Amino acid sequence: FIGRSLGPEDYGIFGSLFALIYIVVIPLFTIQTGIAKFVSEFKVKKEFGKIAYLFSRSLRKMFVYGLIFTAIFLALSPLIGRFLRIEDTILIMILAPFFFFAFLLHVEKGILQGLQDFKRLGLNMISEGFLKLLFGALFLSLGFRVGGAMFAFVLSYAIPFFIFLYLMRGLLKTKKEDFDTKQVYSFSIPVLLILVSLTAFYTIDVLLVKHLFDSVDAGYYAALTLLGKVILFGSISLTVVMFPKVSESHARKENHKPLLYRSSLFVLAFGGVVTLFYFLFPRFAIRLLFGEQYLVIANLLGLYGVVMTIFSLIYVICFYKMSIGNTKFLYLLVMFNILEISLIYIFHDSLLKIIQILLILMVALLLFLSLTYKNEIVHSHSGA
Repeated sequence: FIGRSLGPEDYGIFGSLFALIYIVVIPLFTIQTGIAKFVSEFKVKKEFGKIAYLFSRSLRKMFVYGLIFTAIFLALSPLIGRFLRIEDTILIMILAPFFFFAFLLHVEKGILQGLQDFKRLGLNMISEGFLKLLFGALFLSLGFRVGGAMFAFVLSYAIPFFIFLYLMRGLLKTKKEDFDTKQVYSFSIPVLLILVSLTAFYTIDVLLVKHLFDSVDAGYYAALTLLGKVILFGSISLTVVMFPKVSESHARKENHKPLLYRSSLFVLAFGGVVTLFYFLFPRFAIRLLFGEQYLVIANLLGLYGVVMTIFSLIYVICFYKMSIGNTKFLYLLVMFNILEISLIYIFHDSLLKIIQILLILMVALLLFLSLTYKNEIVHSHSGA
C-alpha cells in the first residue's frame, strides 16, 4: 500500500527507514529469546514465581534502557539523515518512541513465547500488522506520506503493549520468587550479537543501496527486498515456535534434532514455492503488490527469492543452535557481514550485482554452518 501510494522515489526513503527499524528491532528479539529460553525452563520445573519475577524485573530494566536508547537515537538522527541522504530529519526522529515501546513489547512476547501461549503471542503479532496497515492507510490518505507511515509503526507497538500488559496483569500479581537474573543476561549478550549479525544480512544492503544509488533505484530495491522478505517472515513464525520447544527438549535431555529437520524442510518447501512463483509470474506479483511503476525489477525477483530462501534456512539453523546454548558460530556471521559490506562497496555496478553478491555469500554461509553442525554431531557422539 505504501509502495503504491508513495512511488519509487519516496519509497526509497521509506525502505531505508524500514531497514533501520529492522536493525534496531530484530536484535531486540534478544530480549524475547533470552526470556523465552529461561521461562520455558522454569515452566518445566513449575517455578511460576520466578517467571513472575523475571517479567516484572525485565519490564523495569527495559523501561530504563529504552529511555537511554531513545535519547541516543535522537542525538544521532542528523548523522543518520546525512548518511541516508534524507534531508528531513523529523522523519528519522519520529521513530524514537517506536524504539522505546519495542524494548518493552518484546518482554511481553518473550514471556508468552516461553510459556508456549501461542494463541496470545499470535494475537499480539497479528495486532501489530493490522494496526500498521490501518494507521498507515489512514495517515497516507490524509497526505502525511513518509512521516505518516513511520508514525503508524509507533502506534502499532504502543497500543499492543498496553493491551497485553492489561491481559497479563495476573502474572504480575503472582507471588514472585527472587533469583539471580545475571544468567539471563549472560545468555542474552551473545544472542544479541548473533541477531544483530543476522539482521545485518538483509538490512545493510538496503542502507548501502540508498547511500550508493539514486533515490529511484533505492526505491526499486526496497520494493524488491520487501517481496523477498515474504519468504523470511512467512516462515519466521516456525522459528518462534521451534525455539522454546527445542530449549525445553534440551532441558529434558530429549532428542531435539527432528525439530530442526522438520523446521528446515518446511522453510525449504515454503521458500521454494514462493520463489518458483516469483520466477514464473514476477510481473503479476509486482503488479499485485506494488503496481506498474515497479516492473523494472521483474527480472531480479526470482533470484532474490533464492537468496531469501537460503537465508531463511540459515536463520532456522542459527536459532536451533542458540536454543541449545551454542553461540560459537557468531564469529562466522560477523566475518560474512564484513564480506557483504566490503563486496557491495567495491562491486555496486547494478542492482543485479548486489543480488549476485548476496547469493554467493548465502550459499557459502549455509555450507559453513552445515559443516560445523555435522562436526558438532560427530564430536558429541565421540565424546559419548
